[in-house]
Amino acid sequence: MYTNTDFANRLIADIEANKLKLPTQPEVAVRLRDCAENPNITATQLSQVISHDPALTAKFIQIANSPLMRGQSQIISLPSVITRLGVKFVCNVATGLAMEQIFQATNDIVDSMMRSIWTSSSYVAAHAHVIAKRFSTVPVDSASLAGLMYQIGALPILSYAQDHEELLEDKDALLNLVNQHHPKISEFILKSWKFPDEIASLPVQLTNIDLSKSIKPELAHVVKASILRTQQMDKYFVESPEEQLDAKKLLHLDSDEPFNSEAFQDSLNESLKFYCQLD
Repeated sequence: MYTNTDFANRLIADIEANKLKLPTQPEVAVRLRDCAENPNITATQLSQVISHDPALTAKFIQIANSPLMRGQSQIISLPSVITRLGVKFVCNVATGLAMEQIFQATNDIVDSMMRSIWTSSSYVAAHAHVIAKRFSTVPVDSASLAGLMYQIGALPILSYAQDHEELLEDKDALLNLVNQHHPKISEFILKSWKFPDEIASLPVQLTNIDLSKSIKPELAHVVKASILRTQQMDKYFVESPEEQLDAKKLLHLDSDEPFNSEAFQDSLNESLKFYCQLD
């Protein structure tokens, strides 16, 4: 039987030797990243990419007509939806949402854990959307994409465990290993996928946030605050207790009252419907 230390050492060795099996981006996500990097992409061209995924199409029509985006009239045409939401927003958020299909496994235990990771990431993205919009100048699409992707490094760890089923006998130990190692692996994956540096470097940044130099909320502050708010809803995958940080400090707020306001809660509910497919 492998010990915690054995697993960690083998995992690190495989990472350093480039032997760790990394997840493969869904084809639609690759095409969306290409769209995001094309400064001349049009709403019609982007709609042709997204339309290959009916679930994504439906979700963006839903959010474009929701109070979250304050649309004045009902629209059902995907190019019109993209025009309303913005090409950059649709490219980035669609890329993140398309990743859901890789959060699954053949082993029931691992599959359950992967789906829990996706659920928690979706809740973080939903919070990040609203928090970025209401309490910062961070682009909403960047905050949401970061929320969806910051735990991607957990997938190869769990896939590794799936190939060595004895590692699944101690779930708490496995969760600790995920919590300890996923930030660096997430960064490695996102860089290999050529995600923007601000998204790729974020998982590691989240492990060591320094507020002493913070003048206004930046991307890491928004996502960390979203993680903490998600933990309060018991929708986290691995809880990381914070003795020094709380959401209001990260966002330079005087109290938690803004989170309790009707306006914030209404926006969050709409955001949860979109990112988490809640009714």
